[in-house]
Amino acid sequence: MENFKLQEHGESLKVKFIRNVANLSELAEQWLQQEVIAVDTEFDRTNTYFHNLALIQLYDGNKVYLIDPLELQDLSPLKAVFASKTLIKTLHSCSEDLEALFNSYQFSFNSVFDTQIAASFAGFGLTLGYSNLVDITQGLTLDKQQTQTDWLQRPLSQEQLTYAAQDVQFLLPAYYQLRDKLLIAGHFDFVIQDAQSVFEAVSCPENFDAYYIRVKGAFKLNAKQLNRLKLIVSWREQLARLNNIPKTFIFRDHQLVEICLKAQPKTSDLLAVGCHRASIRRYGSELLALIEQADKMPPDEYPEPIIAFHKLPQAKPIVKQLKQKAAIIAEQESIPAGVLVNNRLLEYYVSLKLKKPNRPNRFWNKWRKSLLSEAFEATCSELASS
Repeated sequence: MENFKLQEHGESLKVKFIRNVANLSELAEQWLQQEVIAVDTEFDRTNTYFHNLALIQLYDGNKVYLIDPLELQDLSPLKAVFASKTLIKTLHSCSEDLEALFNSYQFSFNSVFDTQIAASFAGFGLTLGYSNLVDITQGLTLDKQQTQTDWLQRPLSQEQLTYAAQDVQFLLPAYYQLRDKLLIAGHFDFVIQDAQSVFEAVSCPENFDAYYIRVKGAFKLNAKQLNRLKLIVSWREQLARLNNIPKTFIFRDHQLVEICLKAQPKTSDLLAVGCHRASIRRYGSELLALIEQADKMPPDEYPEPIIAFHKLPQAKPIVKQLKQKAAIIAEQESIPAGVLVNNRLLEYYVSLKLKKPNRPNRFWNKWRKSLLSEAFEATCSELASS
């Protein structure tokens, strides 16, 4: 793989490979003196729990730099770059990139600017894709042919490298356009906070005992059955991580819920609920043993049953009133209503107020609390006294 120039879209841009840690250290020192750099990754996660990082791309406004983590394994100079609070790291739809970099190298992130989040504040929609972002901000149409490519193959083709370079090439122009709009509106820091919330969500210490709350259909189970689910979901999560395989390669969520509903589940029940024979051979005995173990626990150790949110009689009117209040505040602050709050965030807030089990939601963060807490508290108090 040699250095090359991008000639697409009427401009020539140098693309350089970073092949040794000394060069990376020198560049990292330079980047730490800048306002902003663009970052992207290419990875494969087809048959694994964790991302297999295949390429890291950085653009500093002068050159695009490509790092092959299969070739250069010491990426420690990037630690200070990603953790810096003064250097903005611009990414698009940053969740999986941050998760991949954190799980692979334990990199911490500060001052991340997500152009997808920023575009939502600017009124371009909640989940604007990168190609559409480039089209809207720069009037360019990108080639999408490499989206399903094998990034772990070596050598990478020229088409793959061009695609990877373009994934960061247009992030900085988009950043400057969106930054100016956000600074005028007073929303720039909101975008930074939301990106930080994304990083906190993908990097937080895992509480495996709480994973059962995330399982769709868990509300169907009584306390005893839910205790079963709690144990086996925790076991599945840790097993998937240990063996670096997708959780669905073990058992799927709906299969775990259905097996917990059985009075005395056995191997034939695993077949009946649709479990794959290979999964049953590998993991079936351990799963059934865990259910037996759960059934021997004293009832006072069972988790509180989960009531489907829509079945909480007091929840629906609260959510309706809060949504109306949030819509007024969103208009006053010139923020799209769907950016300020969505149904999941409202349900999280109401679940907290009602002291019901709920999935974590880190987007109830500083800037939203500053705009909404007082109005939400007043609304809940009014409803409680009526």
